[in-house]
Amino acid sequence: MNIVVIGANRGLGYYLAKVFAEHNHHVIAGVFSKDSSPEINDLKNSYPQNVHLISMDVSSEESIQAAAQAAQQLFGQVDVLINVAGVLLPGDREGTIVDTDLRELRLSLEVNTVGTVIVMQQFLPVMRGGGEGMMIMVTSEAGSVTNNGSVYPYYSVSKAAANKAVFVFRATVGEQCAIYAMHPGRMNTEMGRTYAQIEPDESAESIYRIAIGEKPIQDNGTGFINYKGEPMEL
Repeated sequence: MNIVVIGANRGLGYYLAKVFAEHNHHVIAGVFSKDSSPEINDLKNSYPQNVHLISMDVSSEESIQAAAQAAQQLFGQVDVLINVAGVLLPGDREGTIVDTDLRELRLSLEVNTVGTVIVMQQFLPVMRGGGEGMMIMVTSEAGSVTNNGSVYPYYSVSKAAANKAVFVFRATVGEQCAIYAMHPGRMNTEMGRTYAQIEPDESAESIYRIAIGEKPIQDNGTGFINYKGEPMEL
């Protein structure tokens, strides 16, 4: 299979690129900077025929457009795209919505929300057609409007908007491509360590099984699922 993983320099994105490469799939690993992660470069060196590194900035339409064109040149069509790129900014861990730093809120929206739309827009034309392609936008349970809380306000608002963007995109493209917003679990990564319950490789392995069709998706029609393929509360 031909796979694109955006945000592959560390955490879940790295482990996703790793598990696909280990199973002999062809992977484009999208990284913000090719020099930002020794691990992803080691993975490239271990699987030189399977892993292709491409710089991607999800907040830049030009960057993602160029990446989609590169994917088309390398693969022809993409079977599965997984967008893991996102930010949880320092002020988000300390502040509340009452004393919001609007600069950090805007940046969170630019990367987590607008970036999601850019990725879907630019990669849709190169996805395998006939409903056989799959795009997974990794969002978060923090984007649920049912389970409200006061922590991580910028992140939560941006992920709720990202979820909605996925729902609107799903309704627009219909059966042309399978598209999901996914909560990846509370992982022991740099971003999510505070409330961690699982390791990122566990999440990656489950998402891999979903992507190859080994694990069924229990979709309730919304398109918001977790890393196990189970429906999430809106």
